Amino acid sequence: MKRQVSLYATLLGLSLLSAAQVSAAPIRDLLITEIMANPAEVSDSKGEWFELFNPTDQVIDLNGIRIHDDGSNSFTIDQQLPIDPHDFLVLGKNSDTSINGGIPVDYQYSNFTLGNSADEIILSLHGEEMLRLDYLSGFAVAGQSRALDLTDTSSPVYLLSDIPTPGYSTSQYSSSIHPVPVPGSFWLMLGGLALGGLIHAMTSNTKIAKRQKTVLAP
Repeated sequence: MKRQVSLYATLLGLSLLSAAQVSAAPIRDLLITEIMANPAEVSDSKGEWFELFNPTDQVIDLNGIRIHDDGSNSFTIDQQLPIDPHDFLVLGKNSDTSINGGIPVDYQYSNFTLGNSADEIILSLHGEEMLRLDYLSGFAVAGQSRALDLTDTSSPVYLLSDIPTPGYSTSQYSSSIHPVPVPGSFWLMLGGLALGGLIHAMTSNTKIAKRQKTVLAP
């Protein structure tokens, strides 16, 4: 009987390990596509949000994912929260569009704040870091979001947008480009890849609509 129990425990452990390995790979494929760290129309406590994009052909469930920074800010998603293939998910501090600036938030979190100077967005699974974004002073600009240019993900660049696009994917930008003053040592960590250089500001003028999800958290 002891041998059977031991065998069952071993098989269960291997099964759980296999499930963790399978789910870890897609999480690393996610992209942090847009960040509003410093809203102007409403307070930070009501209007902060960030967006994830699933570029794969499979559904990615965020259940069990811990989202945190290098400090004490942290929350864990403890419900099924799928991102469909080639779809977006907006996570924010407040899901009430009447007080959050009209942002269609899919998941409302707490105990997590986006710094207006330097901060991090980190996704971890079973204690292992899967994805992270680091930004320094100059990245967060009042009333403007930073959006990942999805037209060329081979050399990711975050664009400064006067019109935040949660619920939309930016497809085209104006020809007016202005350099944003950021430290020469600015480094961006996304999916374990270090990216250096200046971030350019662009004003979005064309968007492609994307499906809005139902708010999943009160």
